[in-house]
Amino acid sequence: MNLKGNKSSKLYPANLNLDWRKLSLSERDKEYSPSSAIGGDYTPFIQKYITESKLARSIVNSTKHQYGNKESQIIEIAHTLNKKTNKNLDPLLVFFHGGYWQELSAKESFFPAINTIKNNIGFAAVEYTLAPNASIDEIVDECKEAVNWLFLNSKMLGFDKNKIILAGSSAGAHLAAMCSIHNQENKNSLLGSILVSGIYEIEPLIGTSIDEALYLKKDQAIRNSPMFKDLEKFPPTVVAWAENETEQFKKQSKIFVNKLIDKEVPVRSLEIENKNHFDVILDLTDFDKTLGKELKLLLNL
Repeated sequence: MNLKGNKSSKLYPANLNLDWRKLSLSERDKEYSPSSAIGGDYTPFIQKYITESKLARSIVNSTKHQYGNKESQIIEIAHTLNKKTNKNLDPLLVFFHGGYWQELSAKESFFPAINTIKNNIGFAAVEYTLAPNASIDEIVDECKEAVNWLFLNSKMLGFDKNKIILAGSSAGAHLAAMCSIHNQENKNSLLGSILVSGIYEIEPLIGTSIDEALYLKKDQAIRNSPMFKDLEKFPPTVVAWAENETEQFKKQSKIFVNKLIDKEVPVRSLEIENKNHFDVILDLTDFDKTLGKELKLLLNL
């Protein structure tokens, strides 16, 4: 693939840090509330997700699969149009939705399939149990289970297990990152990951309004933070965020990029102009847009 890591130095200042402990609780609340950068109302963007997802379902062949025992453990998959005549297995883009692990579902997360289908790329929207009905530990485990299920069933579904890319937005980027970490339990070989407006150190959320449904404890936050994991075999990665984000969200991404560079992971990093935390992800699979071009590059298309 064409991504190249920077093996000689960090992309951002080595002394860059979150400094979140210097913020008051109200300041942390604001910095970790992405809607604060757009005036507070993000409902029009959620409605856009819903509208575009409905459109996607009207033009693609999709199926739903249970990857676990819980009712919420669902993967909705868009199959490519020419599968009957295409002898080659297709790549697969796996998407984890945002919503701070407590909002949204596959219902609002199917919109990327509108464009994947045009380019013979499969698409899978992962649904998982939301807080407070599941802890952050349980949510991460569910998402890992979903990815394992996709690898085990890739051939049956018509996808190439060597061409699976994980992507996510906001809390979904956190989940995609956690599922991209290579360890004894996870030996799946990912083609890459696309992490958009993500949160990679979650301890700053403790005590904020976001934490009301999560009930985070410090040890729980640390073990579920990609920032503190061994990133040695992390897949080639795109780390992106919108121009109109809070400073803490931007720093989260930049520091994580530096961490990947430390481990010589091929990584591309970009701030996308004229976008905010909620609409930046709408361009994920549009090859004519900045973010979609990064997907194309990962796929070597």
